[in-house]
Amino acid sequence: MNELFTACGVFWAFSNEQFAEGRAKHPLQEGEKYLSIGSGGYLPKNNYPKLEQGMDEIEKTFKENIANFKMREKHILYELNNHECFYIGSIEGAIQALGEDYTAEEVTTVMNKYKAQKYARPTVESDYIGDVEKEIIASHN
Repeated sequence: MNELFTACGVFWAFSNEQFAEGRAKHPLQEGEKYLSIGSGGYLPKNNYPKLEQGMDEIEKTFKENIANFKMREKHILYELNNHECFYIGSIEGAIQALGEDYTAEEVTTVMNKYKAQKYARPTVESDYIGDVEKEIIASHN
């Protein structure tokens, strides 16, 4: 994606100074204007179709990889974690991020599968027995 952004002249600016720096690195051609792509991103307006096409290709490849490598459940789990669904108890953020290719039922199934694992930390011996105690126990065996 970075290669695509570079090729399209995308830059990020969160102040007037940063915008001026970005303009200096990505000068416009005569009659051209900058286009905001949201979240502080800008590019020469004439480059937007190239960016849009590149992003569509990246999304297509991503979806193919999810299908080819059978990673659908992992993708859902990633979005559930990314949108803190286990913490807030709602799958809405994950559903919006996943888009129309996923159903609420499918996301809920994954949520329920991993919910117990998320909150029920496995108890391991080291939680209750320190190193000194382990040495004492080992010496008596």
